[in-house]
Amino acid sequence: MLITEDMAQRVRVKRAIERITAKELAEKLGTTHVTLSKVERGDYDAPRRIYTAVISWLEE
Repeated sequence: MLITEDMAQRVRVKRAIERITAKELAEKLGTTHVTLSKVERGDYDAPRRIYTAVISWLEE
């Protein structure tokens, strides 16, 4: 499932607002900081589990 550039920007902004590190967010999403980096760059074809975790976190 595609993580768009708009979604990537929303992740970066929310992470900055919440002042959490990439490592902390990756752990919360159940992934690695390397995968989170791909998410934050956008245009990433994420596995359904990662996509769902990102969407759920953005909606919190």
